[in-house]
Amino acid sequence: MESREIVQVDDATETVDCNGGGGTLGHPMVYLTFDNGDVVDCYYCSRRFARARALKPKRTNQSV
Repeated sequence: MESREIVQVDDATETVDCNGGGGTLGHPMVYLTFDNGDVVDCYYCSRRFARARALKPKRTNQSV
């Protein structure tokens, strides 16, 4: 299974655009919004856009 590209954007970003990489191998330009979360996937090419805070490791409260 091939891992998909994850594009990191600023935490304040509300909308991203995706054209699948452009050129003849791309797809029509689409605009995607972070409606209810910090991650959104392009429905044409599955490219994932994530706000920076979504990519930070989660802290746990486990004792050592």
